[in-house]
Amino acid sequence: MKKPFKVQSYSPEEVAAAWKRERPDLNHDGLGITIRIRALTMLIDQRLTTFAEELGITQGDLILLYAMRRSGPPYCMRPTDIFRLLSVTSGAATYRTDKLVEKGLAVRVPDSQDRRSHLIQLTDHGIELIDWATTALARDSKSCLDAMKISPDDLAKFNELLSKLEQGWLATIPSDENPLGRSSRSDIDSSD
Repeated sequence: MKKPFKVQSYSPEEVAAAWKRERPDLNHDGLGITIRIRALTMLIDQRLTTFAEELGITQGDLILLYAMRRSGPPYCMRPTDIFRLLSVTSGAATYRTDKLVEKGLAVRVPDSQDRRSHLIQLTDHGIELIDWATTALARDSKSCLDAMKISPDDLAKFNELLSKLEQGWLATIPSDENPLGRSSRSDIDSSD
């Protein structure tokens, strides 16, 4: 009798080795790195979800609050910027902003440049909450870097290499499918 299939957790190295075994015809140079970065993304997303839950909001709300806070005073965004940022429909963006307004994290204010429109602005309470989440993310990020025990020069080189890898992915993903909403540097350079 066959044993039931059990889902196991595998390290990125084990996943990459399994793909190398199953598909020896492929070039695996980038696959292991991509799997590692995907695992890191999942861990970071889980941490952001934990922060959001502690604040009584969703991870999507947290991302929106981060964007509004880093926009600088007066911490406002247009509804169109919100749905582009979140890669959601305008209806979904309206729903999300309604929830932030209901929770007292944001308010709607008139748009001085367009009388027909309004902006979404962080409240003092919203700033307080997102500052807590930013501090927590910075603390955890620094802790992870400290665990690497590498020199500032090596850290700068590592960051440069990650940037180059990101540029490769930006060049690979069609602009209309790009969730980051930005182009690769080569696309920017060629349009000059």
